[in-house]
Parts: sequence; structure tokens; C-alpha cells
Amino acid sequence: MKFENILWTSILFLLFLITTLLNVTGKIYYFLHPRLFIYSVFASVMLFMLFLFEVYKLFKTNKHNHKHRLRVLPYFMFVMFIFVCGVYEFENSTQNIARNKEAYFTMPIMLKGEGIGEGIINVDNKNYLDVMEELHNNLDKYLGREIVIEGFIFRNKEFNKNQFVVARMLVNCCAADAQVVGLMVEGSYNVKENEWVRVRGNIKKGCYDNQEIPVIDAKSVDLIKKPKEEYIYP
Repeated sequence: MKFENILWTSILFLLFLITTLLNVTGKIYYFLHPRLFIYSVFASVMLFMLFLFEVYKLFKTNKHNHKHRLRVLPYFMFVMFIFVCGVYEFENSTQNIARNKEAYFTMPIMLKGEGIGEGIINVDNKNYLDVMEELHNNLDKYLGREIVIEGFIFRNKEFNKNQFVVARMLVNCCAADAQVVGLMVEGSYNVKENEWVRVRGNIKKGCYDNQEIPVIDAKSVDLIKKPKEEYIYP
């Protein structure tokens, strides 16, 4: 049995084990949209079948087994993937992805959109994108309305000291295309970047990058625990 065959068989088993654990624990959603989950399961099954095939090859009698020089380069990409999955900080995934990104104050995707009912505007995962789009398209209609929204603190270098975005990560397909979306908040509050907060305030009109945007004139900003579902999916 060649060492190279043993190495490749081991890599296949580790890849199968990692993808299976990600699927079972739900951590695969840190990387993929839920609608792509079936493909991740399919990948796990195929990796397991390839692993079994390589095990069969290892124990198959081969009288013409000659020595070959070990080729490391073809396996480097797979080893790096295994290493990254082993050290990846899932609890800090939002901060890692949001780093070096800019916030979107207009919806980067097209939605049908739904109107907002009377009373306090409570924003949750189900109506998040619809509320964002409605506020941007019909801002004058909602000026002065009270809003409650949760997200993490995000700041650009161009922001003033009393400005931040209460943000969420929008994932269309996978973590690679994730975008920071949210509402600008104004108010003097002692909060740090990446902390999760619940913001309560009134909607007013603001301007950013020569563009009219909705802004929350904050009445309160309270720290909260990071939600189980950190991302927003269209």
C-alpha cells in the first residue's frame, strides 16, 4: 500500500467527517443558504462513497505495485480546507465576514415588498427585507414612526462618532456573497463594534454619500445576546 493512497484515503474521510458534522450541527448555514443544504448532504454522501472506493483500492491485491515519488501539491488544497474548518471561529463568523465590507442602505436585491402596518414597526427575520425596502421606497410615509430593530453594531470610517448601523448579514447564496444591510442610527451611546443590540427610536430622514436614507433617531440601545440565526436570507 502506497503512502500516497493512504494519505488520499485519510483526506477523503476527514472531508466526509467535516461536511457531515457541519450538516448535523447546522453550522453549514454559516457558509451556505439553507436552500443549498441538500447539495451539502449530497457532497457528504459522495465523499463517503469515494472513501469506501479508496479503502477497497488500498486492500486490493496488486502485484505490480511500484514505488512512486510522493506528490504533495495535489492534496494541499484539501488539507488547507480541513485546517481552516478546524480553526474557524464560528462564534465570530459575522464579524469576520463583515470586516472590510461596506453597509448597504438600499436593498441590493429586488423584492415584491409589503406595506408596513400601523403602530410600532417591529423588525424580525421574516419581515426584515420587506421593511428595509418599504422604508427606502416610501420614506416620507413613515417619518416619525417608532421602530424596534435588532442587529450588530457596524461602523464605516466615514461615520460620525454618534452614528452606526444596526446591521445584519444578507446571504443570497453563500458566505462569499454576504452583504451588510441595515439602518443608520444616530445617538450618543457607549456601544462597541460587533456588539448585538436592540435599537428603539423614531424614523427620520438622513443623507449618506449624497443619497437620502432612513435614519433611526435612537431612544434606547440595549445589549442583547447574539441570535441563533445571525443571517438574513431572501
